[in-house]
Amino acid sequence: MVTAPENTYTMTNEQKIQVKEALMRYVSNFDTQAHAAATLQGVSAAAISYIKNDNWQMVSGNTWLNIARQVGFYSGQWSHADTSTSLLLRILLGDAQRYAMAYGVAIATGLGKTFTARHYAREHDNVIYLRCHEEHNRRTFITALLQAARLCPSDSIPDMVNSFTAAVSYVPEMVIVLDDTHLLKDRVLQLVITLANSLTGVAGMVLMGNAEWRSRITGGVKENKAGYERIYNSFGRRFVTINSLSPRDAELVCRANNITDENSIAHIVASAGNNLHHVTELIKKHYPVAMAA
Repeated sequence: MVTAPENTYTMTNEQKIQVKEALMRYVSNFDTQAHAAATLQGVSAAAISYIKNDNWQMVSGNTWLNIARQVGFYSGQWSHADTSTSLLLRILLGDAQRYAMAYGVAIATGLGKTFTARHYAREHDNVIYLRCHEEHNRRTFITALLQAARLCPSDSIPDMVNSFTAAVSYVPEMVIVLDDTHLLKDRVLQLVITLANSLTGVAGMVLMGNAEWRSRITGGVKENKAGYERIYNSFGRRFVTINSLSPRDAELVCRANNITDENSIAHIVASAGNNLHHVTELIKKHYPVAMAA
């Protein structure tokens, strides 16, 4: 086994300010800080309060990095790798944006869908990215979507839907990317499909979820569950499905982030399994690099 140096990466105060801003945007999507904390792995409501109130000395370095990874902060120090999932997903996102296409995408956990989607949104104009949560109801979902589009929410859900579709309709080559769509309740999914149908031929929409996302929709169609046929039809009765890494994906991530020693790469690849999250955790643990999205 290769022994690597301990991680010496420390987040700067400027980065902490940016993480706080990203965290506050994230929290604003929920009714309470406790609800927001419940959707973040390994993050307590107390930690959120400490950061919100600038009691930063109460928050460990690992907690800062953990929060940063989950709320979308990007330090610019983690390099993108052209993995098989990344290449395919970027093609789909580009097609959806250019040709106002709708796609359902089911990707196994740990293959890099969130990192790739966020990277695409940072690198391209006219992209609205929103990570979905099981806590979302119709109001909090459409409010979060409006905020992602830099639009002001209002009291009425129909008014917010109309405001969103009207604003998007004026922007050429717009794409809406919904991540972790599998977490949404059926009633919220119905609202998503209302939006998709309103924007048919006007804006692209990519509904991404985990490996169970496809089976949830197709199973709902077979069982004649209300609205599922409409959902399936919205993206042409087809899913793009990605279940595993290609043989070189983990190696590509290592090399893109300055891990070039062959023994170190072999150790990381062997330890990571079918999961790029494990690759990034191993690199962050043993090498002085910044966190990944």
